[in-house]
Amino acid sequence: MNLLDLVQAPEARVPRGPAPVPGIRELPDPEVVILPLEYPGQILFSPAVAVGDTVARHEVIGRSERGNCVHASIGGTVREIRTIWSARSHHVPAVVIERGDVPELTSAELMAREDLVPDRATRLEMLRAGGAISPWTTPGRDHREGDVAEYPEMTHIVIKGLNEEPLLHNFEVLLREHADTLADGIKRLHEFQPKARIHLTVRRGLVGWARERFGDLVEVVGLSTAYRHRLERLVVPRICGVDVPHNAAFRARGVAVLSTEYALAAIAALDGRPFTSKTLTVTGVGVDEPVVVRTRIGARVGDVLEALGVTVPTHGRVSIGGSMMGLALADLETPIDKFSHGIFLQEPADLPVERNLVCINCGRCTRACPVRLQVHLLGRSVEFDQLDTALAMQPEACLECGLCAFVCPSHRPLVQLVRIAKRYGRSEA
Repeated sequence: MNLLDLVQAPEARVPRGPAPVPGIRELPDPEVVILPLEYPGQILFSPAVAVGDTVARHEVIGRSERGNCVHASIGGTVREIRTIWSARSHHVPAVVIERGDVPELTSAELMAREDLVPDRATRLEMLRAGGAISPWTTPGRDHREGDVAEYPEMTHIVIKGLNEEPLLHNFEVLLREHADTLADGIKRLHEFQPKARIHLTVRRGLVGWARERFGDLVEVVGLSTAYRHRLERLVVPRICGVDVPHNAAFRARGVAVLSTEYALAAIAALDGRPFTSKTLTVTGVGVDEPVVVRTRIGARVGDVLEALGVTVPTHGRVSIGGSMMGLALADLETPIDKFSHGIFLQEPADLPVERNLVCINCGRCTRACPVRLQVHLLGRSVEFDQLDTALAMQPEACLECGLCAFVCPSHRPLVQLVRIAKRYGRSEA
């Protein structure tokens, strides 16, 4: 053991990993895509196609109640519409498309099908038609689809130029690769919301570059490389000076938060180009250096790894996300969605040894928790089916950052236990 390990707080030892290979690697179109009709397990979209239909890339295949859209990411035939398990373990409907020789839908054709005239359509209509605006839900116990028009005027816009997870790099790579496009888009955001202050978060080493590149367009905020100092729920209220409770949406407090990828997708949507491709960082065992790739939304995790020539170790683990917030997958058929930012691979030796998972009351989880939840008590309440007691401890405040489980000497599944309480709260609402 390193001497430094004895004096550092356990959460300070969160792995950071090497920098990624420069640039973005374009992956070929997969033979099949599986497109979940969901907004992370909270809002379901109704299918706009039927089995046997021929669809073009960019064609709308699903709509929510308020007109937010899901698009085909490849052209082909709708093979089936069935329920799947998403990366977040939600059982949701999905459209399965088998690739075929179908011409891509142009921006003009998409707008015509949506009865939109680009010069006359509102920005909100264009963003909805392009699938580049979230259906706006409230965290915690209320997950109904909200109407953005009902929210207060935006006073702050935060563009995330780096990922929360220390092993993921796609937001920063996109920032550097598409700085010119993003700068033009920020000017359009100023026109759209002239009263809003726009902030750009970057790692501290990039502050000088960002200020030189974006000038007076944004307020550049340098963030520490320490994991707990880049968690969105803690960073955004601090830099905006706006108090946002953990059970409230940022947008409900006049704050809009976009990753560089979502900001670029919004710019494209305003030009009639929908959000159908996704960047993600692939890292871990079997990957010599982290690599940022671009693939079609709906591509299966197994197809992404195969395109990179990566073999999953026998009895290893594949997670969507990174080392801290990543969610382990049951199989490699799980599709990439708009919220998949990474694929993290581990070999069996890296996985925790199975234990009896008994809490030893050391309190490390509660000390590590950025929002000071009584994690040990909350986890035990769920474990012993005292869900009403767990609900009184406000589990919806949990960031699911994984620090509690990272420091737990008993390797208890604390994030999963808290997540059960959060789901119970939603069902009771």
